[in-house]
Amino acid sequence: MTDLFIASEDALSESVLERLVEDANEGMCIAVRMGRKGNGYLKQRILEFIKTAHAIPVLLMTDLDHIECAPVLIDDWCGRHPLPKNMLFRVAVREVEAWLLADREGFSKYSGVPVEKIPRNPESLDEPKQMLMKLIRRYGYRKIKVEVLPDRGSTARIGFGYNHILSRFVREYWSPVKAAENADSLARTRNRLREIGKQGPHGSQ
Repeated sequence: MTDLFIASEDALSESVLERLVEDANEGMCIAVRMGRKGNGYLKQRILEFIKTAHAIPVLLMTDLDHIECAPVLIDDWCGRHPLPKNMLFRVAVREVEAWLLADREGFSKYSGVPVEKIPRNPESLDEPKQMLMKLIRRYGYRKIKVEVLPDRGSTARIGFGYNHILSRFVREYWSPVKAAENADSLARTRNRLREIGKQGPHGSQ
């Protein structure tokens, strides 16, 4: 059994990491969950995560947002500190919502959005979260709209149940295999995670 630390921006990203570990299997077990306080928190703690990864594998995921590319983001966060072999620093292009949309059939079944309306290459979108909300606002089931969208007149950017309802999708409907076919950053994350699992508990540096 290989223990694994995971670190994420929020509840939705944590659900995605849990699903990816479950999908990869390879004898991995999530020992500690960290983060859920935004990417600023992850950036501030990056040296602690790197230190931990010398003993126990760490899977950290953040959104690329509007930064040029993943190497630029990683260099900005880590500077001259090299990443140990067991530090899986993964970047969703451009937001984790792109990975959700990438399973077009699964998202359509869960949300009610017609599959032909869901972009075939969600990683090419500038703002996947906004696209997801736009699709739900126009085509989604009423029960999904109520949870995901902010109340009319509210200054909130997302609905109160946004993370809850989309995390349920990730746990019960989302197929990482199908999504990886349309999201290269997800496919590479799955590959790296399987490599860590195959190293076993003695693969740490």
